[in-house]
Amino acid sequence: MVKSISKVKEIEVAAVAGNKTLSAGVDRRAVERCKEAIEKLGVLHTPIVGATQDGRRLILSGQCELTALRELGVKKMDAIEVGVECDAGASAKLALLLIALKDKPGALCEGLLLQEAVCAGIPRMEIQSMIGKSASWVSNRISLVTRLDRNVYEMVKAGLLEARSAEEIARLPARAQFAFAEVAVRGCLPKSAVESLVAGYNDKDCPEAVKAQILSDPRAAMQRMADRRRSVSTGRHDRTDASLASALAKCMESVKAQVARLNGMLFNGLPFKAADYMQTLEELEVGLSVLLKAIRALIYPGKMGANHNEG
Repeated sequence: MVKSISKVKEIEVAAVAGNKTLSAGVDRRAVERCKEAIEKLGVLHTPIVGATQDGRRLILSGQCELTALRELGVKKMDAIEVGVECDAGASAKLALLLIALKDKPGALCEGLLLQEAVCAGIPRMEIQSMIGKSASWVSNRISLVTRLDRNVYEMVKAGLLEARSAEEIARLPARAQFAFAEVAVRGCLPKSAVESLVAGYNDKDCPEAVKAQILSDPRAAMQRMADRRRSVSTGRHDRTDASLASALAKCMESVKAQVARLNGMLFNGLPFKAADYMQTLEELEVGLSVLLKAIRALIYPGKMGANHNEG
């Protein structure tokens, strides 16, 4: 039996105190959009209210909704009520936690949603009015999606590349995006490193040799840029770090075991069952193709154009 964990209850709107800190982040246009949504669809984001032992109630999340409900003259609202201690620190900590849990799509996700809306025939003016953004903001988000190499986007879908790193990679010329994405994934580069390398590549004074190094050995290129030098290192990096070598060996052994297990399960499975996992299989295909290319680059250095599928 699943235990009910719902804390939603009906609360008097007038009994809930607003939050001055949250109010500072709510503009007039947001309140008007919220009022319009409430009138058409009802409250889409349930406010969260903190209740103290002495009976006071303070809004912890949903200040915009609370303001809109008051202006619409609504007397009662459904809200999630949670108990909080009387000191301000407890309320602040809970409010921060709620902000951290709030789902905030990145620029790439926003661009994809905007592109879907435009392709569905929704006028851009209507989109701008609905989300309260400027024409340039909408255009920049859609441009991000159209600039991004399709193969890089597939890497994001497959979980190989973080969306925020892909947003930076989209700033590269189209011809360089996939090559850089591959080395970024292979080198486990964080977004900060990706951002720095992309900026260096796009620098008008960046020599072609350094651009080539960014696409082939980004960590070496990053060190060159950190030292404010544009020369390309011809020496090999010391890759004998014991912890890295150990982690790499364990990872490869784990992958070998999982591949063997999956191969057996798929080989012995019934063919019609594949339809139930088609999306996952497609994502796995993309991920494995990227991994296979990386492995071949190590096994056959300098021969990536050759056909190594024999045998």
